[in-house]
Amino acid sequence: MSTVHTQGMAYDELNAYLEQAREGSVAHPYEDNQLWLKHVSALQQLISQRGLATGRVLEVGCGRGELQDIVPHYTGLDLDFNRSKYVAKPFICGSAAQMPFDDDTFDAAWSIWVLEHIPDPNLMLQEMRRVVKPGGVIFLCVAYSVASWISQGLHKRPFGELTWRQKLVKLTIPLRSTAIYKIITRLGLRCLQLAGYLLNRRPTGVRYAPLVPNFAIYWDYDADACSSIDAYSVALYFLSREDEPVYRSGLIRSLLQKSQPQAYIVRK
Repeated sequence: MSTVHTQGMAYDELNAYLEQAREGSVAHPYEDNQLWLKHVSALQQLISQRGLATGRVLEVGCGRGELQDIVPHYTGLDLDFNRSKYVAKPFICGSAAQMPFDDDTFDAAWSIWVLEHIPDPNLMLQEMRRVVKPGGVIFLCVAYSVASWISQGLHKRPFGELTWRQKLVKLTIPLRSTAIYKIITRLGLRCLQLAGYLLNRRPTGVRYAPLVPNFAIYWDYDADACSSIDAYSVALYFLSREDEPVYRSGLIRSLLQKSQPQAYIVRK
């Protein structure tokens, strides 16, 4: 079965394609997505290592429930009620920023590629910590530092159809996409955030920039993202609350945090 590039589709076309993928008549876009497969593998290892197979687990932003069979006692949360027809296990229609669950309900919660779609990521992380029991685990995979030009498709569209401002932005994309540019611009901000925490010693918030999501055309992954989030600020969010990192981490080590999964044992 051959794969199809979904970038550039209108969202109604994309949803129709995903429906066919669910039925097995076409290949799923994630079928050969190595990053997705890597994240799922990391989640499966965490479930095994932490003994979560017998626990009650929440997936925040469960979508079509691709991961519902990883654990027996699964609950899926999604804002779109139409997704419920794909989830055979308990499904709750609700907001990740205001979850309809009591405190300390779940032994673990995970979320893959959802946090960047929340207008205020702090609200989702706050809610995940609230509904997970003390000693429970939170597993996160996030599309960090989503570029503002993704939603407009500036990296894919020809110059001829762009406004003069969009053309100027497009000219800067090669430079802004280099590793050295990212390191220089991000590391300085991260050091400032760390310094602020060390001075105040209070729980920190996630640093993010609001984005204008495109819900009309799927130019590329995360064209519909609402927030461009810094990976270190997510790590510092948990570390400043004295949550225990599952993977080797720390205030200094995490300064070079990239897009790998983050997982924390909640201490509250």
